[in-house]
Amino acid sequence: MAKSRESADRRQRERAKQQKANAKRERRQNKNAPTDEDTSEESDAPEAPVEKVDEEELLAQLAQLHAAFDNEEISFDDFETKREELLSKLQVD
Repeated sequence: MAKSRESADRRQRERAKQQKANAKRERRQNKNAPTDEDTSEESDAPEAPVEKVDEEELLAQLAQLHAAFDNEEISFDDFETKREELLSKLQVD
């Protein structure tokens, strides 16, 4: 008789795990899915023009930034800020 009780508890734990996983999956999907408000705002607002940037020049600036950091000419905080700025301009296809 004790065996059936263990298996019933086990099934209950498994159901609870599955319900929890399903709820988590739904939250993730809802988080990533655009809402009606998001889509209406996007359609009303004009798209920002994409600035054409010379990638070679950007990469050269990035190399100079790394060299300046390696030579201890700029602080780590300044390096991170400028690096993020340059990388945000870099277009990835």
